[in-house]
Amino acid sequence: MLGARTGGARIEVSRCIAASLKCQTACEAGMARLKAQGIAADDEAVRLLRQCAELCELNVRALQKESRLSRRTASLCFELGNQVARAAWLEAQDPDAHALARDALHLARACSPLVFAA
Repeated sequence: MLGARTGGARIEVSRCIAASLKCQTACEAGMARLKAQGIAADDEAVRLLRQCAELCELNVRALQKESRLSRRTASLCFELGNQVARAAWLEAQDPDAHALARDALHLARACSPLVFAA
C-alpha cells in the first residue's frame, strides 16, 4: 500500500517520486555546468545542488520503500526545492538556470501534498 505512511494517495506519492527524479537530474546537470565553468566543488552553489541531488535520491528510495521517514524526506525536498528554485532564478539569467528553477519548484509543489497531509 504505497503512501500509507505518508498519508498521501498513491498518485501523490508517484508525482513526488517523478519530480524528485527529474530534479535530481537537473541538479546533477547544474553541478556539472558549474564545474565546467571552473567553479570549485566546495562553492556554496555547488554544495546546494549536491545536497538537492542527494536528497532527491534519498526521497525516491524512502517513498518506494514506504519508509516511516518518507514524510520527513518529502518535507526536506519541499524546503530544499524552494531554496534551489530561488537560488537558480536569482543567480543567473540563462535558460539552464531557469529550467533548474522550474524543476526545483515543481519538486516542492509535487511533494507538498505529502508534507501537509493530515
